[in-house]
Amino acid sequence: MKAAVYDGKELSIKIVSEPKITDSQVLVHIKAVGICGTDLAIVKGSLPTPLPIILGHEFTGEVVAIGNNVEQSWLNKRITSEINSGIDFKCYYCKRGLYTQCLSRKAIGIDIDGALAEYIALESYLLHEIPNSISYDDATFIEPLAAAYQTFEMMPIDKNDQVMAIFGLGKLGLLITQVALSKGLKLIVIDGSDKKLDLAEKYGAQHVINRLNCRDIPLEIKNLTKGLGADIVVDATGNPNALIDITTSCKTRGKIHVKSTHGIETLINLTDIVVREITIYSSRCGPFVKAIEGLESGKISVKELISEKFKLDDIKKAFEFPKSNHDHIKTIIQI
Repeated sequence: MKAAVYDGKELSIKIVSEPKITDSQVLVHIKAVGICGTDLAIVKGSLPTPLPIILGHEFTGEVVAIGNNVEQSWLNKRITSEINSGIDFKCYYCKRGLYTQCLSRKAIGIDIDGALAEYIALESYLLHEIPNSISYDDATFIEPLAAAYQTFEMMPIDKNDQVMAIFGLGKLGLLITQVALSKGLKLIVIDGSDKKLDLAEKYGAQHVINRLNCRDIPLEIKNLTKGLGADIVVDATGNPNALIDITTSCKTRGKIHVKSTHGIETLINLTDIVVREITIYSSRCGPFVKAIEGLESGKISVKELISEKFKLDDIKKAFEFPKSNHDHIKTIIQI
């Protein structure tokens, strides 16, 4: 079968063996894969992974074969998949229901081969059925949308939390924007793309700041919040250099939520965080069921977040596209 393989030097299409399934697995014919910032970081070399590796963890497909111990009903189902495989169900975290933190877990497309291929073998416990009302392309947003919901699962929102500032309006930032608005938060959004800022404003963001035209973002945010700063500040930039502005934009005793996976060490002013008693949260994978419900109900809109679509054979062009497109949000590979 064809697969997009990164060997540490280049990403290219190779012919590899079709995966064999075990009794507990299913074979999935991949239909669509979203390119994530994590994929770009791996190819850039800033996020180390085992090599060579097939990338891709935001994906959809159809179950075309099942193992002996898998329920027959999964056959021919339209599915998406959680990304944390190898769960042992017996470690400290699994016993507490924290399966995404399992000590044995391996992230699909990051630690082990992923979905930028014609087929993938998956453990059946990872599967989620995609309703017919959600297209394969739109369903590639289920994994990142689940991560957007997890922002609020991990970080409690109380009555004093009224204003959230979101730095970075890539795919995840715009999904968090929609979820935050559904919770009644007032939003200040920051990005360098007028197109993305306009989209966030269309969703309902009250204030937009183009970072390219603003000399002092923290001061602008304080001017919008009676001199206090935002109650909550979210980092969805993927840029470690933004963290100083992010901490400075947060009010005293406010909250910072880090969503970016920079892949490299970052610098922050810990003295400022300690003195002003700011709480830092972080989160990664989230509730797929909520994400599916959000898409199916129409509460979350994703079609306008698709910037371009490519075929698997054009994988190199697909990975180059975000570099040349300032307004890029998400690229999809159709297989």
